[in-house]
Order: sequence, then C-alpha cells, then structure tokens
Amino acid sequence: MLDLSRKLTDELVLGDDVYPMNIAFNKVLKVVELINDDDIDELYKPFLAIQILTDVDFTQALTPEQATAIFKMIFEEHIRIIPAKDTAPVLDLAGNPIKSKIRSRSQSEGGDRLFSLKYDAEYIYSSFLQAYGIDLIDAQNSLHWKKFNALLNGLPSDTKFAEVLKIRSYKPQKGDSKQYKENMRELKKEYALPDEFDY
Repeated sequence: MLDLSRKLTDELVLGDDVYPMNIAFNKVLKVVELINDDDIDELYKPFLAIQILTDVDFTQALTPEQATAIFKMIFEEHIRIIPAKDTAPVLDLAGNPIKSKIRSRSQSEGGDRLFSLKYDAEYIYSSFLQAYGIDLIDAQNSLHWKKFNALLNGLPSDTKFAEVLKIRSYKPQKGDSKQYKENMRELKKEYALPDEFDY
C-alpha cells in the first residue's frame, strides 16, 4: 500500500553496503515475467531478479539460498501490494466507506482474475494516457511500482480498462433485456482473458 506520509526509499542494505533499487513498474513487470519463465533455471532467478532491480550482479557475492532470502525480502517490503481493503477501510472526505472501482473488481465473485497486466497492457496504456496524461512507455524506469498501482486502482470508469473490467465482471441482472444480456455475452467472449496467464 502506498503511504503518503513517507518517501519511497528503495535500498538494499547488505552489511555495510547500500545498493539503490529501481522499483519502477516496468522493472517489476520484468521480474514477474522472469519468475514465470520456465526456460530459466530456478537457481538463477533470484540473482537475475535482484540484478534487474539493482543493476548489480550478486552471483559471486551470494549463495543461492542468500539470494532467494534477499529476493523474498525485497518482494515483501518493496513490491508486494497489499490492497487497502485488506489493511483498513477506504473512506471518502466525509468519513464514509467507499470501494475503489478497480481494486474491488480485481477478482470476480467466483474468484477468477478479471485482468492481466500482460494481456491488458494496451488497455492500461491507453487508460493512463486518457485519464492522467501519462505515457507509460515514457514513464519506464521512473514511475514507481506503488504509484503505478495506486493510479491503476483509481482509473475512472470512462477509461477502456475500466470498461473491460465491467464487461468481464458482468453478471445478468433482473430487469436486463434479452438483447442486453446477449450483447454482454458477446462482449465477454471478445474481451475474455486466456484460460491460463501468468500476470
């Protein structure tokens, strides 16, 4: 969760040495892609992940066990996103509880994931450009992962990404016309995610 009371300080401290880390959204996506790549030996994945984030090769300095432990620590402290709904209620300015349109819909009622950072990249890109004027290609290596997630969760309902989530999460309601239900079924097919996807 993004904490507005603190600066985003991303450093890896090993003994007396401090290594700055770049936790930009594109770096994190590269790490996630790496972790899900079956062609890369599991032994090297923690080393490569740390190198992506620090630009330092630790293969000679760390054992595989140390690299794994360090990567797990980096993931927990700097990458893992704990939705605000799991830590504290989200309130409006009057103190009333509210739900984020996207965060509350990251999974359907049945538990199925509603979006993929990989397969929905074009929708996310266009939505960031539309809503915030942020070109995610230009923002690579500078837009922090936690900021990216906060902006993703706050996308307005008139963006393409929010529209796709609405379609994927649609459940027929009493009062929906037969034509509307049929249109939504077709749209759900059109915007369906693959049966299996990594992220």
